[in-house]
Amino acid sequence: MAIPSDPKLDGFDVLQTNFKHVGDHPIRADILVPQKPHAGKRPVILHFHGGGLVFGDSLFMDFWPHWLSDLALAHNAIIISPNYRLMPEGTSAQIYSDIEDFWTWVHSPALAGLLASHSTSTELDLDRILTAGESAGGLISIYLALAHPKEIRSATASYPPVDIGSDDYRLPRARPCFGHHVPESAFHDEESAAEIGTARSSIAAPSRLTYMLAALEHGKLAEVYERGSEGVPREVLYPMLKLEQPDVGIPVGGIAVIQGRQDSVVPMGGAERFVERAKQVTKGLPGNEGVVFTVRDGEHGFDGSARYSEEWLRDTLKVAVDTWVK
Repeated sequence: MAIPSDPKLDGFDVLQTNFKHVGDHPIRADILVPQKPHAGKRPVILHFHGGGLVFGDSLFMDFWPHWLSDLALAHNAIIISPNYRLMPEGTSAQIYSDIEDFWTWVHSPALAGLLASHSTSTELDLDRILTAGESAGGLISIYLALAHPKEIRSATASYPPVDIGSDDYRLPRARPCFGHHVPESAFHDEESAAEIGTARSSIAAPSRLTYMLAALEHGKLAEVYERGSEGVPREVLYPMLKLEQPDVGIPVGGIAVIQGRQDSVVPMGGAERFVERAKQVTKGLPGNEGVVFTVRDGEHGFDGSARYSEEWLRDTLKVAVDTWVK
């Protein structure tokens, strides 16, 4: 994908590279390096894009929150935003495999060498990692934070579908996404056209977005998510189950979750239940203070144009950010 021209990328050099190949299919990561000179290692933001795990791209600016760019520039942090295999061609199990391979690559000499050879040589501070993501990307952000709680300082997630196995994603909805009905045939047409078993990791076609909305409206997303997951521990797929593991831990800076009250794509209840349970199971543990749930009036993606200077956002992220950069 060509690097888009967008104000959200102002102030960054954007490097593009492949962190993985599946057969002959490359999976890309985009690296945003602040242009402002910086002495020493830079803190790191790992960003994961949304799109229902079926749509999107690591630099899809329509989904990218402006406040994330502001946050990185405020702290001279590098943002690394990867693609990952998308469903239904791929499986949820393959997505999490890609994310783990991405995590390994972030710590690799290959990435360190790429950044060292940049026009302004720069180095990652891998002791200061914050994860972020919107919608399905928020689910991945939380997954990674729970999988590597001692190596990630803080996590954020905007309207994450953490209960993707619930009836919200299994049963037809009375209220369609964004108030616009999508026929069930849009789901079946895209399923029929998909080359199941191939690797696709960047899709911006409008028909795939329609497929996602149809899957949600007609209660099909959980079915797609669970395909091919046989043998994968359930706690990998479902963060609510991960919280029930006896060795559960969270980053020392906690997990800050943002949610729109009128969200018709990811209903508020799932994130609310996740945060409540996370607070319960981590009581007395490092990171508990940073488990935060902020609800604002707004639809899905309501924070896309929000700026980090807004008081509500700074308050929501205060513990996460202070812990990340200290």
